Amino acid sequence: MTTTTDVPSVDFDPLDQDLRFADYPVYDRIRDAGGVCWSPARGGFWAVADFALVKQIASDHQQWLSGDGVRIPPNGTPPTFALEYDRPTHTAHRQILTEAVGPRITPSYEGLVRDHARRLLPAGREAASFDLGEPYAFRLSLDVVFALIGAPDDLKHEVEVLAESLFLFRRPMPDGSDPAVRLQEILDALVADREARPRDDWLSTVVGYGHRAEAPLSQQEIHGAIVALLVGGHHSTARATGCLLAHVAAQPQLQQHLREEPGRIADAVEEAVRMWTPLRWFARTAAADARLGGVTVRRGERVLLLYAGANRDPARYEAPDVFRLDRPRSRDHLAFGWGIHRCVGMPLAQLEVRVAVEEVFARSTWVELDGDITWTSSTEPRHIPVLLR
Repeated sequence: MTTTTDVPSVDFDPLDQDLRFADYPVYDRIRDAGGVCWSPARGGFWAVADFALVKQIASDHQQWLSGDGVRIPPNGTPPTFALEYDRPTHTAHRQILTEAVGPRITPSYEGLVRDHARRLLPAGREAASFDLGEPYAFRLSLDVVFALIGAPDDLKHEVEVLAESLFLFRRPMPDGSDPAVRLQEILDALVADREARPRDDWLSTVVGYGHRAEAPLSQQEIHGAIVALLVGGHHSTARATGCLLAHVAAQPQLQQHLREEPGRIADAVEEAVRMWTPLRWFARTAAADARLGGVTVRRGERVLLLYAGANRDPARYEAPDVFRLDRPRSRDHLAFGWGIHRCVGMPLAQLEVRVAVEEVFARSTWVELDGDITWTSSTEPRHIPVLLR
């Protein structure tokens, strides 16, 4: 195993709650040290914040494996469908998810997304005080994913709390319980319900894959598929939506530009996910010894791809900490990953963020901040008080 005597090292723990507001300086230190550093935390791993190196690793699914898990440390949940599997299993998984949220089917969801957005915004045309954070950005993505899956509405609040505890900075549950145990109970209940009472929804379709004559899905795979959409399809999109709305409300010049040229909202979405990358990092495992930057990664060692750091690499982006609507190669970022594990729900996320902004503009002639934005991490504006004029 690697020692820290002859390689650059960094004090970096993915579960450190202080990193919620202080991760960018850590990424800077890693890049200054050559882009790759060894962290002794959580059993030890390599942290990579250089854009070119992160993209290189994400592109090579044979050398850098996902089947041993993409989280450091593991969080006790079933392996996420496709994301935590290698080929050939990954290929079959991804096809199932693509049928649900891929680029061909996603355009047909635009009406559904708009309906949910309009329902959440204040009715009428008169001026109104409103919170574009939790009651809008975060609720919108939750409502959409529950509608697509066919999950019961009464689970929404609990699923959001579980997602924050298990998949973000892993904050403890408010009551001290084990979130992985509760998530398992929810998954068991959802599957049992569709086994007994199948319906015309995605959840029933996935449960039905367990009874295919050829290559049926295991119970663990079915659970992982539900997690992929039920949890993975919500919070990252909500954070991206909130960050862009917060920036639009705080930057009158940008708001005016987007209102005059609504076709540029899609460009604003790409720049927002680059600047405030909602999925901060995922891990890979080395299949064989390999040189990475100036270090040697040994077979079996973990590598943490710091997407949020790579997306602010000054070697890749001029003035990376500045929001630029005219940024060259604006879509060549790593906010949705890269390679075979690039987020299958990317088209849906892009659609949701764009529609969320468009519907706010349609409901108002101007959006004006009406108080301080409450951030619960550097990429999570939970409350965005505004006046919709």
